[in-house]
Amino acid sequence: MISLLPHHHETVVLPKPAHEVYQILAAATSHLAFFQSDEKKLHFNGWIKETRFRISLRQQRANHYIPLIIGQIEATSTGCLLFLDYKLFPMTRLLLTLWTILLVLGSLTVWYQAKNIFILPSGLAILLLIHFIVRANFSLQLKLAQKTLHNLLI
Repeated sequence: MISLLPHHHETVVLPKPAHEVYQILAAATSHLAFFQSDEKKLHFNGWIKETRFRISLRQQRANHYIPLIIGQIEATSTGCLLFLDYKLFPMTRLLLTLWTILLVLGSLTVWYQAKNIFILPSGLAILLLIHFIVRANFSLQLKLAQKTLHNLLI
């Protein structure tokens, strides 16, 4: 299915056992947002359970394009598999969807009322620009999140 919202799916094969991957992720993740004594070794915020997790990179300031990493750990006979989904946070997805709908409806309404042929393409161009900016920023943050996670696990 094609989605207008940016996302990425990845499967990582690791030679380490599932419980060891869980321990590595748990040691590098905190559910507390404020500074902690072991801040240097904490890379992620979120929660980790035995077979699944929801984490994001720790940030000093707000960044709406950081991917939420939703993962599942599957044990195999020689290691484990990590199934990772990188998505925008739910509130960012909601706001992007809301503004997409409002921009399309507003453009259609003004175009219908004014009968000006340039109103509708202008609104759609602005919408495409917004989605391009969101995808570009998401891609930058995705690379950083992937690099941090892969360096931690490998």
